[in-house]
Amino acid sequence: METLDKHAREAAVLSSLTEAQISRRNLMIGALASGALFTALGMRRLDALAQDTPAAGGDDWAPYDGPLAADQAITIPINPVKNFDPGVSYGEDELYVLFNLYDGLVRVDQRTGEVVPAVAESWEINEDASEYTFHLRKDVTWSDGTPIDAHDFVYSISRVLDPEVASQYTPAVTSYIKNGEAIENGEMDISELGVKATDDYTLVITLVGPTVFFPLVAATWTYFPVPKHVIDEKGVAWVEAGNIVTNGPYKLTAWDHDQQFVIERNESYYGEKPTITKATFRIYADAATQAYASYENNELDYAEPGGPDLERILADPTLSAELIKFAQSSCFFLVCDTTNTPTDSIPFRQALYKALDRDTLTADVFKAEYLPALTVLPPDIPGNNPDAAMSTGVDEAKALLADNGFDPGSIELELFFQNATPHNTVAQFAQSQWQDGLGIKVKLTPVEPDAYSDWRASRATAKFGAYTGSWGSDFADPSNWFNQNFTTAADHYQNHWSNAEFDRLVDTAIVNTNIEERNQQYSDAEVILVSEAPIIPYMRAQAFRAVKPWVKDIFFRPVLSVVHLRTIKIAEH
Repeated sequence: METLDKHAREAAVLSSLTEAQISRRNLMIGALASGALFTALGMRRLDALAQDTPAAGGDDWAPYDGPLAADQAITIPINPVKNFDPGVSYGEDELYVLFNLYDGLVRVDQRTGEVVPAVAESWEINEDASEYTFHLRKDVTWSDGTPIDAHDFVYSISRVLDPEVASQYTPAVTSYIKNGEAIENGEMDISELGVKATDDYTLVITLVGPTVFFPLVAATWTYFPVPKHVIDEKGVAWVEAGNIVTNGPYKLTAWDHDQQFVIERNESYYGEKPTITKATFRIYADAATQAYASYENNELDYAEPGGPDLERILADPTLSAELIKFAQSSCFFLVCDTTNTPTDSIPFRQALYKALDRDTLTADVFKAEYLPALTVLPPDIPGNNPDAAMSTGVDEAKALLADNGFDPGSIELELFFQNATPHNTVAQFAQSQWQDGLGIKVKLTPVEPDAYSDWRASRATAKFGAYTGSWGSDFADPSNWFNQNFTTAADHYQNHWSNAEFDRLVDTAIVNTNIEERNQQYSDAEVILVSEAPIIPYMRAQAFRAVKPWVKDIFFRPVLSVVHLRTIKIAEH
């Protein structure tokens, strides 16, 4: 049985290191912990942002040490979530919870952006960075007191490839770990996966090839441990409140699936205990447009406003003083079925690209809530190429259609969209632009958010015209975008695009240790992706986070910009 999203190997392999590089192996290992390696790779370490500390990522930052509220509780809005199983999730709103419930081998410090130890207190890298040996702490337990050891990680990582689990994010394993792809394809047994416990507290992960950025991958949610002893007893119900046990700073204590869920401090946590003792996540059908009223009524301590609320906030000096703004590592785009008429035609897709007025969409429709995008890779990702953008304009789009024999009046394009902000607004805008500008009839068909992942998976065999999609970085490397999503083998968005030169470039780039060459290869690949327009980029997200003045030491990063509770304090107010 196939997973919900069929991906092929992301080929996270780098070519053999030179003798000089090998001699600097220990320097590289130290650089991993300090963040210097990511700078060397062209991965910018962006300073974290905090409400009262604009230089929070700098050396002069100091934690809040003023008087604290007696009740260290916080209330946060969230969209509906399906479950709290990190081995299944492909990473949306549930990440707000997963990063607080679980600790993996390592984690990314939200203030500094550095990879730091978590369950693994240290790790070693072999000479070509194709094998990582993690040494686990001996004092880590589940929230029910059951000890955690290396065998838990073998079980948890292997479980991602179990067809019965139906993980939605198998590439996190198959792209990097030896034999992962063959196991997913049914060609090898799970026992052959390159994850081994050599003793109770030593975990050896063998990769498909040299992968110097693997700690960034290991910090993602798919590598979090899950409790075998509870899963064996409770089955899929193990994630319910009353059943679930976790190993992070918090544990789930209540879950009303339609209303809210509550997490409370895990007193069995091995690390420094967080100040926040309780977080209530209140569920909204669309938190961006519905939650801010509750924030204004002091029912919420935090919100992510959008739409009319954000426009009103930005125009109000008092309200905007509570707002944190930063760019996110993301792209929104329209996905075209490249095997179905008329979107199987490159000129037709180019015409759709050219006819979209992105400035009007982002500045006027969304009131600067988003930024226009003509290319796919965000500016914070190495290899991004702004020169890959095609020129735009309705006249150019009309000429393309005419030159290639299209009669716009005879064409009907069905545009599917996720029935939530911002996708519903974008769909209406694209319909207007293409109907009014090009004369193409556009039929809009909504897909409810909780059905989206299954609907997208069904596009493997079901034809479509176009649909609204998006991607946000899981870690700061172009392979997380191009190799994982857009190669012929990956086909993450099930639009069946295939370009041999694009595949060659990105497959070569990911095995290239020459950073300048590697970035250029990804840059060249972006030219192909944009010019053939299997996906049509149109905007990037900006984050606008409303935070009450009494919420201190809250940090965000452009990649996976969710709320991490472990540093937050509630000041006396």
